[in-house]
Amino acid sequence: MKTIIKLKYLMLVALMALVSCNEEEYELNPEIVELGALESPSMGENIEIDLESDSRITFTWSPAKSGDGGLVTYNVLFDEEGGDFQDPLATFPSANSGSSNTLNLRQSDLNEIASESGIGQLETGNIIWTVEAVSSYNRERFLEISDLSLTRPEGFADFPEYMYVYGPATEAEDIENAVAFGQIENELPNNDFEPGTFESITKFTSGEFYIVDSNDPDSNPTHYYINDEGKIRAGDEPTNFEGSEGVYRIRMNLSRTTISYEEMSNVELYVIANGITTGELSYVGNHTFESTNGYFDFLTPGAPDAPDWLGWEEERYRFRFLIDGEQSYIGSFHNADMNGSLVPGLDAFNARPNEGEPEYYYNTYFLGPDAEFWQGAWKFADQFNGASFSVRVIFDPKADHYYHEFELN
Repeated sequence: MKTIIKLKYLMLVALMALVSCNEEEYELNPEIVELGALESPSMGENIEIDLESDSRITFTWSPAKSGDGGLVTYNVLFDEEGGDFQDPLATFPSANSGSSNTLNLRQSDLNEIASESGIGQLETGNIIWTVEAVSSYNRERFLEISDLSLTRPEGFADFPEYMYVYGPATEAEDIENAVAFGQIENELPNNDFEPGTFESITKFTSGEFYIVDSNDPDSNPTHYYINDEGKIRAGDEPTNFEGSEGVYRIRMNLSRTTISYEEMSNVELYVIANGITTGELSYVGNHTFESTNGYFDFLTPGAPDAPDWLGWEEERYRFRFLIDGEQSYIGSFHNADMNGSLVPGLDAFNARPNEGEPEYYYNTYFLGPDAEFWQGAWKFADQFNGASFSVRVIFDPKADHYYHEFELN
């Protein structure tokens, strides 16, 4: 018996020694032990920036390695000729959230970099680029720096804070009260707006209008117009809008010097579970849609309007509307399960907003026509259950964000 116990003890000691040995052989070492090399574009290559093109400029490099073989992510840095990347002109994470050794850069982004480096319209100049490898808390730039020659086209690269329109076709007769356009950002995963895309939701009627980059006549604003080819050009002549009277989502893409008009109509507040409209919103001016006759009884199992599958009290809602006749959706930052945010930096809030919600809870987003069934939901606060209310959606280009609000009638 003692011999058996002793044998088991020796085996256990040997096993522990083996495990200890294996643990000693592997060490967590996120230090970058090998840097990659820049591959393309090649040194000194000239790129003629084409803002009309949807093609992207591809930057590639060989991968770096960490001491423990862990994940290495990458940032691509751009600087002016002779710069040292301490304060780069621009920094972009590589594809796949930084994990790829490839960056596909839009022509408009490259045009903005060229402008920041001092290259004027229709001029050619040089910039430099390199790659920064990141492993855990370790950051290290590649030793190699590559020159890139850029030829800029005609078009914007430096953008004003706001753009404005005024004149008989718009909601503003004079420049002091001009209708503002705000620059929109990529927030949701399906967003792909180019730099310099300005948007305004506003009413237009047939007639003339003017485009300016300031509503202060004493600031010597620059005037623009739309030429026969649909391009935005500098000049103080009016532009003629020939469309029908309506509310439009108008976007000026200053990178491509284009403008688009999409008519917005049939804006409705609806309950997601059963699709029933609880408020029809009309445009009341100043970027705002409003309904003053909203009403909703929270859905309960077995209620006449409740779907058969409902087994709880249900109060989730969002907005739907027509954009150029196609149904689309306006919703929140929430994912379909309402347990995560589709907008980086925001936390989900899936309780009823009874004063504990974050200030960004009522922010609104254009979800597009293909939003998932529950994506972008909000919940009604308890006080609106079985009560008459007013609701407004405000697309104010000068607010921190588009938003909506309720009040009891």
